[in-house]
Amino acid sequence: MSSEPYLRQDPNPTPLTFAMPEKAIDAHMHVIGPFDRFPLSPKSKYEPFAATWQEQKEILIGRMGFWGFVAVQATCHGMDNGVVVDALEHMEGRAAGVASVSEDVTAEELRRLDAAGVRGVRFAFLPHIASETTPPDVIRRIAEKIQPLGWHTDLYFLPETFEVMEPLIRSLPTPVIIDHMGRPDVKVPVEKNEYFQRLLELGASRNDIYWKVTSPDRYTHSARPEDWGIVLPFAHEILRHFPGNVISGTDRPRPNMNTVIVTGRGNPPNKMPNDGDIANLWIWPAAHKDPNVLRQILAVNPRKLYHFKEK
Repeated sequence: MSSEPYLRQDPNPTPLTFAMPEKAIDAHMHVIGPFDRFPLSPKSKYEPFAATWQEQKEILIGRMGFWGFVAVQATCHGMDNGVVVDALEHMEGRAAGVASVSEDVTAEELRRLDAAGVRGVRFAFLPHIASETTPPDVIRRIAEKIQPLGWHTDLYFLPETFEVMEPLIRSLPTPVIIDHMGRPDVKVPVEKNEYFQRLLELGASRNDIYWKVTSPDRYTHSARPEDWGIVLPFAHEILRHFPGNVISGTDRPRPNMNTVIVTGRGNPPNKMPNDGDIANLWIWPAAHKDPNVLRQILAVNPRKLYHFKEK
């Protein structure tokens, strides 16, 4: 695990400067702990603070105005999806889940997860958070197992793995999410960014590739909102090409930020972005500060993938 201590998420999000759309979904957040019930995986490469479903519900729904959220299994919990299932069981239809599974997952277990509200599986190809990666052929076989359930495959990868990811994404039998926009190098402008242009070409190759337009701090290595503007052209280009396939979220509680952020905000500098800043100075401008576009991203598009048990 990292020798630098994990950072706690700010419990006081800055008030929103825009109207959150009705039925808005935070499509990328994590539920972590409590550790006496849901211990960290022995393979975890970071040791976060807990962020229970109760805390996430209070902050994201109670204070920020989201209707619901998507609990993505955090790599620190490995393939024990109990923490996600527990959250879904308590959220009364206002949450869906994304699980981590291995090739030996049974049809019975997948049906159990589906009944709880899980709607996809995620694979991470990042050395700082995943101690091992899943081979593409195994991902294909897992995708074949989940396809009858209508689930999607969520892939979080960096540019250096694109040669592996591109043929995999083209071949998968499920809808695909490209997590965190595929993490392009935002210092290279959109029109000159060969990797990003190849991502756009890949996105145009099938109509069921979705994009998580999330986490500007990860591209800029900065917790300061004033540094995030360099990422907006990438979000706007994805939105221009694929308006019906863009989703977004807070990434709360932003695990392992100590391994990502270089520039902190405030004085003394804090490496943890504020959730309200993420909403006001990333999600809102990424939607061109247009309420109709924001509604598409936060309310309409997520329901194409997650199928909430709305009452």
